[in-house]
Amino acid sequence: MEVQQATDRLLKLSPSVRVVTICDLNGKVLFSARSSSVKMLLSKQESKMSLQNAARGWKVRKKLEKKLGPCKYVLAEYGNVKRITMPAGKNHLFFITTTLAFDHKKVVSKVRTFR
Repeated sequence: MEVQQATDRLLKLSPSVRVVTICDLNGKVLFSARSSSVKMLLSKQESKMSLQNAARGWKVRKKLEKKLGPCKYVLAEYGNVKRITMPAGKNHLFFITTTLAFDHKKVVSKVRTFR
């Protein structure tokens, strides 16, 4: 599936989906989009740092895969948002933020339908 199409489909799930970013395994952004009503909470530098940390964490999970099985997703719940990190193919990650009240399983289910 095309990167922009996947991003658009996730944003259309709900107004509660705030930001969808696709990055490589080093945290380099390939594509990012946000809901029109979203005010960014992090600076560009903070966002970059957050993506790089998520990518680093994903690499660690990949190393443990033989013993634990493949990681399906990671959920981080903060005081203001939820952040979901999921694989987007073999070499990329979805990095999705939602409101706290949103059921993150809807995002997980939608991503799993992508090919």
